[in-house]
Amino acid sequence: AVWTVDLKNQVVKEGASSSAECTIDVSDDDFAGLTSQKLNAQTLFMQGKLKVKGNMMLAMKLETLFKANTPSAATSKL
Repeated sequence: AVWTVDLKNQVVKEGASSSAECTIDVSDDDFAGLTSQKLNAQTLFMQGKLKVKGNMMLAMKLETLFKANTPSAATSKL
């Protein structure tokens, strides 16, 4: 499946974007592992399971985004 995540406008939609600054190619299972923090993006990248096209610095922010949205992160901010 192909999804577009537009962080500037806070929109997620199905399908590709023609104006993406960064494109990340990863399997559905590995993406689920990233979002649940069971897998590490850097490890997947080194194994060739996560591919990045475009702005690498934006791709590096992806893992930070997932960490900020975990239940433990939300309770630690209280």
